[in-house]
Amino acid sequence: MMPETNHNKIQGEISSTIDSTDCIGVASIKHDNIQAQLEEARFISSFMAAVYSSLELDDICSIAARALYELVPYYKIIFAFSADFEGRVVTFSPIVQKGVLAAKPKVTVGKPCSLSTSHDGSLASAHLNLIDNMGSISIYVKSGQDKPLSESLLISVAAYFSQAIKNAQEHGRMKDLAMRDSLTELFNRRIFDETLAQKVKYPDMHPVSLLIIDLDNFKQVNDTFGHQAGDQVLKTFAKILKESCRGQDLVARFGGEEFAIILSQTKAATAHAIAQRIRNRLSKTVFTFDDRTLHMTASVGLATCQEGNSIFTANLVKQADRALYQAKRSGKNKVCVFPTDLLTESTSSLGAENFGSFIPASC
Repeated sequence: MMPETNHNKIQGEISSTIDSTDCIGVASIKHDNIQAQLEEARFISSFMAAVYSSLELDDICSIAARALYELVPYYKIIFAFSADFEGRVVTFSPIVQKGVLAAKPKVTVGKPCSLSTSHDGSLASAHLNLIDNMGSISIYVKSGQDKPLSESLLISVAAYFSQAIKNAQEHGRMKDLAMRDSLTELFNRRIFDETLAQKVKYPDMHPVSLLIIDLDNFKQVNDTFGHQAGDQVLKTFAKILKESCRGQDLVARFGGEEFAIILSQTKAATAHAIAQRIRNRLSKTVFTFDDRTLHMTASVGLATCQEGNSIFTANLVKQADRALYQAKRSGKNKVCVFPTDLLTESTSSLGAENFGSFIPASC
């Protein structure tokens, strides 16, 4: 509590310099400032709760866009992210229907975006840099409709939004770790089982072809050169598998030296061609350990769930396994199919790309 003598002294000084009208004006300004600060505090609290409610980047942008529109009725807002997020750019141009923001985001990836100006040349009324160089938020408001925003509010918005994006990024990493094999970074057996069950279940994914691939004589690599050499072979082969397949194909490590590939909407002949491409590329790869060179080969089993056919996932795996066993038993470094008459399509349907040789037999 302020001592009475000091209080009287200060009050006397104020009274001697300003009249009663000025006092009312000062009190009004202070009241307005306090009210504005309270409104900003309420907004920041609700904004933080909102953006923290999701762990998906696009959802966080959408939630933030809606919240910021209530604060500043903008005509465009751009969330631009750094290379850590593939240069992702999310743009909202709001459509207000009955007072509700109904804009759909426009998303681009890997394309440069000017953060200081919009496409129509107008300047952003607010530009927020995210922490750790994650990107920025640019808010565009039509001339005459801009609303002054305090620096503390803008800093808080940027900080809470950045943390929400960091949470989403970490969640994505953890989710990815749970889905992938730690050595090869391919999908693990659990994800393979779940994906294959879904692909086989829905007819619009048919035909579904399955490749099960096993490295030939892999135990000799570990016995001769050590397990580090074996790990290098596995990682290199995983890279070959990913580069030999298409974007929609799922490549997984079964365990050990065994791998699997799910090819949805893929006929047997195309799957056979992809298998041959993988086998040929591996056989031409040269490994060097202890100044000694090594060539590896792989055996492949192929089975297909044909269009209009229903089949249990386990049965499709058994069929591909049976074909793989046939490839191993008949000399290795081969692609075998189940059943033996599965390849009935013409190679001309595959176009000009050279996928490898075709054989209308089991191996």
